[in-house]
Amino acid sequence: MRSMSGKRTASRTGTRAVPAGSKKRPASKITPGRRRNPTAERSFGRRAVRPASALMQWLEDMREGSFAMRPFSIATVALIVAVGFYGLFVGGHVAAAGKGVAFQANKLLALAGFSIEDVTVTGRTHADPQQLLSALGIRRGDPIFGFDTEDARQRVERVDWVKSATVTRLLPDAIRIDVVERKPFAIWQRGGELSVVDADGQPITDENVQSYANLPFIVGFGGAREAHDILALMADAQPQLLSRVRAFVRVGDRRWNLRLENGVDVKLPEVGVEKALSDIVALDQTYKIFSRDIESVDLRLPDRVTVTLTSEAAAERSDALAAQVSAKSGDRLKTLNGTINPAKTGSAHAGGNT
Repeated sequence: MRSMSGKRTASRTGTRAVPAGSKKRPASKITPGRRRNPTAERSFGRRAVRPASALMQWLEDMREGSFAMRPFSIATVALIVAVGFYGLFVGGHVAAAGKGVAFQANKLLALAGFSIEDVTVTGRTHADPQQLLSALGIRRGDPIFGFDTEDARQRVERVDWVKSATVTRLLPDAIRIDVVERKPFAIWQRGGELSVVDADGQPITDENVQSYANLPFIVGFGGAREAHDILALMADAQPQLLSRVRAFVRVGDRRWNLRLENGVDVKLPEVGVEKALSDIVALDQTYKIFSRDIESVDLRLPDRVTVTLTSEAAAERSDALAAQVSAKSGDRLKTLNGTINPAKTGSAHAGGNT
């Protein structure tokens, strides 16, 4: 039988046994995967130190004066590129290039049938159609996609009579203009110029003003802006007097004078206009002052009415007063002569002696 002494036998765990009589230290029975890390044992119970971030490391390097130039190089290159792009945009080179590309594209689309061939206008009564077409600034055959509707709208609204407008592109080949016109309200005279204005006092046109002679006539700076209020007041309170007014004269942009059809000026106050109008109508109904030879009626003072006669009426009145004074003086002289009659004096004296 063989002797088993001196042989190594394998254990069930896969480790080799130490031969009998060997003086070597027996191997650990712990599997290799479960062996403890000496370094981990030494650091057990201590918090690991987190490494510094890139930003903190860069700041630390700057503080110590030892830092790399790479970030500054990258920033310099980025700044140069940004300045270059800014110069292209500010100088208009990018915009010009874009416009050139868009222009060529619009020409190609126009050749494909997208060109302006027709223009229609709606809502026009007084506005000149030729001025509207000129305001569009287009010609037949122009690329329809190259037509700026907003710029065209602003130009159309500067045409006489146009209050607002809408310009629409109708594909493939038409432009439509929808116009809202101003309504004539009065004729405004300032200096030597005449204009037809709307209810807001905005001038409509300076041409063919005589065709609107039936409108109220406003005179003076600021009159067109304030005319709507005085006309509305008179139409509501004194319509009969309104029909006799030939012109509304704005004085100092503070108050109104009414020039009547017979040439009489009615001077209204700054405040209390409605009461003044009522007073002057009552005076005319009672004394027929508008039918007399008067030049003006001053209602600016609330407690009195001042009437100014025409020069002819004033001369006649002066002559009449002089005649009355002369007649009264003659009667007084006759009375005085009768008092100093000698006969009467004697009889009176005699009677007195008795």
